[in-house]
Amino acid sequence: MTTTINHTFPGAVRRTRKKRRNVITVHMATRVFYLEAHEITHMRGEGNYTYVHTTLGKKYLISKTMKTLQKILDAGYLRIHKSFMINPDHVVSRLACGKVLMSCGAQIPIARRRLRETDQNLTTEYLGAG
Repeated sequence: MTTTINHTFPGAVRRTRKKRRNVITVHMATRVFYLEAHEITHMRGEGNYTYVHTTLGKKYLISKTMKTLQKILDAGYLRIHKSFMINPDHVVSRLACGKVLMSCGAQIPIARRRLRETDQNLTTEYLGAG
């Protein structure tokens, strides 16, 4: 004999977690940090791991690819190199040697094939010379 239940219970509905946009979750030992998009100056990818650099000068290792983080952040970051993604709000200047100077003092290289695109994006939208 099989019994079927045709009645649903409103309190038993499984609640889905809301995904936060523009926030990255960082797990360190027993603590959990939430990094917002505006706190991140740049990211450096190494395979399936990404180093996230913040405005406070800290560096966090996250076990996600840069492509995944770009989807999570959804916040106008520029991919200027295979291994680097920058937050244009923290760009101080474009150096003549094919690099970008960030507010934290880091010099990030620009890939040769992305020089023109990066210059256009930075000049017109962020450095105010367009």
